[in-house]
Amino acid sequence: MRMYSINIRILISMFFFVCVVAGAVAFQSTFAKSAINQSPTNPPNYPKNEIGQTYGSAEEVTPLEMLPDLIHVGSVNGIAGYVLKKDYLGELERDVPLYDVEGKIIIGSFHISAKNVDYPKNKNGQTYGSSADATSPETEPELINVIGLDGTQGYVLKKDIDGEQPKSPEEAIAIQNSRSPGGRDIPLYDVDGETVIGVFHVG
Repeated sequence: MRMYSINIRILISMFFFVCVVAGAVAFQSTFAKSAINQSPTNPPNYPKNEIGQTYGSAEEVTPLEMLPDLIHVGSVNGIAGYVLKKDYLGELERDVPLYDVEGKIIIGSFHISAKNVDYPKNKNGQTYGSSADATSPETEPELINVIGLDGTQGYVLKKDIDGEQPKSPEEAIAIQNSRSPGGRDIPLYDVDGETVIGVFHVG
């Protein structure tokens, strides 16, 4: 009888322990979900035009998803000019249409600058990183992250990858004709841009 009583107590204790743990896990999961799904406390209350597009200034808000549909960037002849959100967030440097507040009439154009990546710099002041992060060849870092012939990860100089740049059509043809069909090998550097740690093949 005594053994039966002890077993019952153990069983009740285990049941109680499991309930407490399960309750704690459920609470934590619910709390985490509510924290993730919380919306910003004070989202901007942008006005809407006739077709339901929100409009306003990009300076009023930091999170990109909270930007208005039409973003104010200036004015033409006293008429406020807006660019579409998708144009404003575009990666490429280009001219985009400038609309009136209704988003229907184009009143001019607006130049969108390329979104330059803020690459880190080594001790010699050279930028380094992945060319995949660049928005154009002009914005690539000076040292580009690559994997060498033997699998070593390192950097190559952008100028080495680009090679000799022609100054005329005739020079371009001459450079093209002088290139080896099998490509060429260039030095693979450490992040300092000085220490050669391998070879990279440009095909």
